[in-house]
Amino acid sequence: MGADVAVAEKPVKLRETERTDSKVRLLRSEIPWLPEEYYEAHLVKMRVGSHNFLFGSAIRSKPLIAAANQLDAHRSEICNKLLYSHLPQFTEGYHPKVRLVKNHRSKQPIFEIDNNGGQRVFFIRFNNLDNMQVIVRIAVCDKAMEDEVLSVITTDSRKFIKKSARL
Repeated sequence: MGADVAVAEKPVKLRETERTDSKVRLLRSEIPWLPEEYYEAHLVKMRVGSHNFLFGSAIRSKPLIAAANQLDAHRSEICNKLLYSHLPQFTEGYHPKVRLVKNHRSKQPIFEIDNNGGQRVFFIRFNNLDNMQVIVRIAVCDKAMEDEVLSVITTDSRKFIKKSARL
């Protein structure tokens, strides 16, 4: 009986965060919605199971900050968990629930993770640093604010975004 319990329990993937001195410099010429000429996002080393990557956050511009501020603590935590659960597999090459945002305004591709509850997380993947991928979160929101976020990070008009809104 004791052996059955041990077999049934699976090890939990531990998430570890380690501070680094690493930064990624984001330029307005590459990310047009930045309110300043450049922004340096500080990076932490994330380890989830055996996957390592560098992670930072750069939610800049008034509309993106407003959309993030609409999230209560619970929904904000859900957005973080979406990142922690999807990024390890994504950094290995592919995750079926991570989608490319069409018509993005940045020079780097923008990716989106969402869930049925309505939370959305947008991020950019940059070149490797210290043999680890660099992921920078650029926006988080609920479905109700998704149109506002897309109007900032894509070249689509508000009218087009509203018309083509996902149900």
